[in-house]
Amino acid sequence: MIVNVKKIALMAIVASSALVIAGCNLYKSQPTGGSQNQQQEQSTGGTASAQETVTITFNGSSFEPKEVTVKTGGKITWKNDSQETIQVASDIHPTHSLNKELTDGQFVTELAPGASAGVTVTKTGSWGYHDHLNPGRRGKVIVK
Repeated sequence: MIVNVKKIALMAIVASSALVIAGCNLYKSQPTGGSQNQQQEQSTGGTASAQETVTITFNGSSFEPKEVTVKTGGKITWKNDSQETIQVASDIHPTHSLNKELTDGQFVTELAPGASAGVTVTKTGSWGYHDHLNPGRRGKVIVK
């Protein structure tokens, strides 16, 4: 009987460890070749030219455009064209610590339906962002 209890306990430990590891993988950032603290832009050859100002609009299901390129010192306007409140946040979820310029130094930029907010970006690199309330809704800002 003691052997069976040990086997059952070992199986429970293995199963719970697998669940914990699987759950942690949900919050990993997508690899871009940079460090966890700063995602540097990779050479792509087909990157759009940098603009002085860009507008990123949430349309109810996704951010559009999904990727923008802005000049250092340029302005990003976040616009919510949906019927729900969103919370724009820098990657990595849930800490939002890669580039707080995307949210004007705040943990998130909350936008009610129809609202917009502007930020200035100076930190060059490639920066992921997402909706904190639904982290699968994401995009990328490249600052040159």
